[in-house]
Amino acid sequence: MATIEEYFQLAQREKATDIYFSVGAPPFLKINGALKPLQNQGNLKKSKIAGLAREILSSEKWSEFESRGELIDARTVQSLGRLRIVLANERKGPCMVCRLIPLDIPEFDSLGLPPVLKRMVSADGGLILVIGRAGSGKTTTLASLINHINRHFQKSIITIEQPVEFIHTNKQSVIEQIPFSSPRIPWEKRLSNAFMQTAEVLVMDGMQPEETIPTALSAAAEGLLVLISVASNGGVAEVLKRIIDAFPADVRNNQRRLLARVLRGAIWQHLFPLKDSRELTPAVEVLINDPVMTRLLSRHGELHLVRPTMAAGRFNGMQTMYQALNALREKSLVGEDIIDDFQTAMLTHYVYSARAAF
Repeated sequence: MATIEEYFQLAQREKATDIYFSVGAPPFLKINGALKPLQNQGNLKKSKIAGLAREILSSEKWSEFESRGELIDARTVQSLGRLRIVLANERKGPCMVCRLIPLDIPEFDSLGLPPVLKRMVSADGGLILVIGRAGSGKTTTLASLINHINRHFQKSIITIEQPVEFIHTNKQSVIEQIPFSSPRIPWEKRLSNAFMQTAEVLVMDGMQPEETIPTALSAAAEGLLVLISVASNGGVAEVLKRIIDAFPADVRNNQRRLLARVLRGAIWQHLFPLKDSRELTPAVEVLINDPVMTRLLSRHGELHLVRPTMAAGRFNGMQTMYQALNALREKSLVGEDIIDDFQTAMLTHYVYSARAAF
């Protein structure tokens, strides 16, 4: 049977995003969101999956998996690229999912993202949220934004990632990438280390908002530019509500006002397969924290006005997900059925009622 390197090469040829290994089933490739079984590889045994994992993991990481029963890591495969590895013990034995990561960081302009994002990261200080479900391209977006800063500005950048996927090299900026890998290292110690290195930009990816948001607000209040990924099926308004509601009632109003003051912007993105292609294109909801939005965010009970305010703010670079989906329809880039399915699912996650136009 194939090695992990051979599976990587096959996935690259097929333009797959992920490889799945599970006991009692053949390997699967994810291509344009659909799973394709590799029937010629046969059903996998426990020993085969363990062998594939040990091919790429260090002995230390394998021991960590054996003791904890789960592991998230990222590794370089020869000169082919990198793999984000999620390894866990399930009922039948070990299962592993590997996501392909290119060695070269994609240029921002190649990703189809709103240009206003470059303006957001070109300023000093503030908080930027990158929102989306698993596989929506949040890490790639963050990597391209870090790369943009690195190419054009002289900054000290600290990233805290679970795991470290894209590898950055210093250009105009100095970048330190810290893996959030060991639960035995207190979060406060990582934060202390980041500040001791006089960071001007702090990036946090792959962690729970409950872990990152208090730190992010404090860092942004201190003048850092902070970029955070937030895993969510809901839109920008829903994530803002989730952030505010997570604080205890006695400090919630103060934290709401702090969020309104330091928030620079937020995006919610989703990837769609192009017609007759194995390439993906994003639809992106964009919030820019202008004076009108700041007033809404700072007041109790007005988050339901965030989405219509975004819809009315297109002249300023804002748009709702509905408007982004309409743009895809007008360009006929994505199948109507795919957009309709996403829009139906999207509305089920909305906390705030929304007319179709929003």
